[in-house]
Amino acid sequence: AAIMMASKAGPVVSAGDEKQSENFIAPGPGVDGYKMQEGPNSLIVETDESGRSDVHPLGEASAGIGKLVTKHSRLLILYTGGTMGMKPDASGALAPVPGYLTQQIQDLMRLHENDPLPTVEVKEYGTLIDSCDMGPEHWRIIAEDILSNYNDFDGFVVIMGTDTMAYSASALSFMLENLGKTVIFTGSQIPYCKTFSDARRNLLFSISLATTLDIPEVCLFFDDKLLRGCRTRKADSGSFSAFQSPNHPPLATLGLSININTSHLLPQPKGRFRVHLDMTAQVVVLKLVPQFDTAALVRLAKHGLPTCKAVVLELYGTGNAPHFNKEFLEAMDIAKKNGLVVVATSQC
Repeated sequence: AAIMMASKAGPVVSAGDEKQSENFIAPGPGVDGYKMQEGPNSLIVETDESGRSDVHPLGEASAGIGKLVTKHSRLLILYTGGTMGMKPDASGALAPVPGYLTQQIQDLMRLHENDPLPTVEVKEYGTLIDSCDMGPEHWRIIAEDILSNYNDFDGFVVIMGTDTMAYSASALSFMLENLGKTVIFTGSQIPYCKTFSDARRNLLFSISLATTLDIPEVCLFFDDKLLRGCRTRKADSGSFSAFQSPNHPPLATLGLSININTSHLLPQPKGRFRVHLDMTAQVVVLKLVPQFDTAALVRLAKHGLPTCKAVVLELYGTGNAPHFNKEFLEAMDIAKKNGLVVVATSQC
């Protein structure tokens, strides 16, 4: 089911200040002499690699990455399932409720009809799934939906569960080649229906950032950070700040203003937008630990093909492996000779 909602402006959240209203920022000295105005418009602060800042209101075009947002701007939300749209069932266990979150989004957009938000359309999938069940077949559906709607919308938000959100965001980062628009994955730790839920905040900011900023890549927004999709991992299952990007700084951080690290943003692509749907799940991921049974790795290298086409080795530090373990080195030689792809990565 698709529901159309018209709205004009974008959310403002005063992060880290519980006494502030969630929807307004108070007048103050601002950033770099730019006085903040009382009202629904937050400030975008774009900082380049030299430390110079450009400041402009959210939803207004700028010489940097700020884009003008009006009711003619369009955003597509792909709702796949997850905690955000769950409610307690008869036994008290959380379960997805078809139509519930779509209705809440519609009501939320009406509440913020005077803020710089786009027109929003929600596509709720027929079967709402837990993210533990999310896999390549679902990534293909999401990618195909983005492709079929690419020319009709200015940005995209994908709502799903948090457990495999980082995997999904990373996969889509590589599936969507020459992406020229912003795709943001988000969800929540607590359902929308709960009093202290983080769902409303994550949802509003994802909707706003996906259309107000020229960030042509797949991102993940959670709590107060916009992260690069393929550099993100879930690090805390008991905190609102559930995701981290340990080897890459956030693309944007939210506080009294929205601070953008423009030096870390990807440029607009020069090629035509393409979607890659041909994937294989015949991959084994192995995490190296002290006294790892390297004999098992040798057997995998010898007999893994054709059911296993690649091995991802999570190694120590920056990708260090044992130097004096003959079986480990033997396994690498056998894998190379047999055409088994081996990828070395860091556990950090």
